[in-house]
Amino acid sequence: MVNGSLSRVVRPLSEAERAGLLREAEALERQGARARRAAVPTGAVVIGILWVATLLASDAPWPVITGFWVVVGSLLVWWVGRGLAAEGSAIGGAAAALRDALARGEAEEVRIRATELVELEEVEDEGACWGFQVGERRMVFVCGQEFYATSAFPSLDVTLVQPLSAQGVPVDVWIETHGPRATPDLTIPANRKWELEVPGHLDVVEAAVETLEEDLGPAARS
Repeated sequence: MVNGSLSRVVRPLSEAERAGLLREAEALERQGARARRAAVPTGAVVIGILWVATLLASDAPWPVITGFWVVVGSLLVWWVGRGLAAEGSAIGGAAAALRDALARGEAEEVRIRATELVELEEVEDEGACWGFQVGERRMVFVCGQEFYATSAFPSLDVTLVQPLSAQGVPVDVWIETHGPRATPDLTIPANRKWELEVPGHLDVVEAAVETLEEDLGPAARS
């Protein structure tokens, strides 16, 4: 590939993409409902096990043990239920975002054709980070938990399809590769990455593979 390029367009969702969004939303809704329903049964099972174990291990009268676990168990069930309810609400929110995107019916399609590739190794659990050279001194970064290397990704020719909410915010991303898996031309280890001012996801900066650490380093902030 001689020249790189970057293009971004908003287009209607295809029927296959709409069906995929619907399946994702329905799966999340079922998962969220299971999390909310699990609070009381989960707490009751845990308390029951602890109650029986205490009866077997203690010489205290069973009414005392039972009263203790009724009080403590109620608090534990409330605590477990609160956590599962919060989890269910978060999952439900993600499902609602997918439904919102389905109602809007549009996606942003980002096509990246790169000449070179940089990998910036992960620091802690922030996700993968790649720099795609799309011009002589023009680089776009792809970062996040969704972009760990696979048998097909990263590629020097890749499309990111992002369904959009009513507010124009991406709610998901689908990765389509149009060429073989690429080997990075440069890898910046985690112990040097943290010193750099790494751009965010899909940010475009003036940089080149050969001078990337200088381009993103502390001097770039002054």
